[in-house]
Amino acid sequence: MTKKGKENELSILCDIEIGLVVFALGENNAFVWSSLAQANDRVKNYLASIKIAKLQKVATHIDELEKIVDARKKHVYEIEQMVEQKKMEKLFNDLVETRIEVNELDITDTKSLLKLFSIKRTQLHERKKQLSENVENEIDPNDNKDGEENVGH
Repeated sequence: MTKKGKENELSILCDIEIGLVVFALGENNAFVWSSLAQANDRVKNYLASIKIAKLQKVATHIDELEKIVDARKKHVYEIEQMVEQKKMEKLFNDLVETRIEVNELDITDTKSLLKLFSIKRTQLHERKKQLSENVENEIDPNDNKDGEENVGH
């Protein structure tokens, strides 16, 4: 079987594209199978596939970096919220302990205090609700702890 037939067989058996360049050192003639144009196309396709694979890796890496950046942004936002909360609480404590006076507050401080009051009011309502539920669960009007019957008084 000729070289050309073996390359064709290998291409068919392996379901791959094959381009073959055979030359001898010092000679200008080269044998290119199946043709020079097809060999060039195959090399270009191969290089393009490598480039696509690298781009896919870069895209995956970018996606991972974006996830990390998003997580860091979320963490920074949470820290900023905590700092704001601490500032509001310090401002409130300074007012209560008369280290500052109400007329010394600027608009930002006033808004911060209003926000703090709103948060604390919500927390107080939640706590009041929890306490009233606890009291209701502990005191059952039909529960007679002394063992006496309920007379209806």
